[in-house]
Amino acid sequence: MPVRRLYGTRDFVEWLKERERASEASRLGVETSVIEQIDTIFHRFIVGDTFRNRWDFRCIKVERHPVWEFKTPDMRIFGWFPAKDCFIAAYGGWADYIKDHDLYRGYRLEIRRLRREMSLAKELCGEGTTPDDVISN
Repeated sequence: MPVRRLYGTRDFVEWLKERERASEASRLGVETSVIEQIDTIFHRFIVGDTFRNRWDFRCIKVERHPVWEFKTPDMRIFGWFPAKDCFIAAYGGWADYIKDHDLYRGYRLEIRRLRREMSLAKELCGEGTTPDDVISN
């Protein structure tokens, strides 16, 4: 079973704490709350469960140093893989709002800006664009 690591930026951790404090129910009528959905996908990632491309996660755009999206029924979490089996979560938001307002490009550009501001070496921005590049299944 693969060993996977999960990190979050300071802003992402604050966003996550707010989701926990708010105890938000699913907007889609899913039985699990928003925070339970996030907990489930993060737990599955950490323990090495198989992740299905486009269902559980996906590369937003095939490009050098891509941004990846983790998906739950209600939420989208954006970040990158600086190394195989290591994800850094940077932003999260409601899936319906992101889709309705076509915010994918904006999140992608924000993560690129964030990595520049962090002065990350190029090798810490990740280059994998396929699931096999970024996680061991």
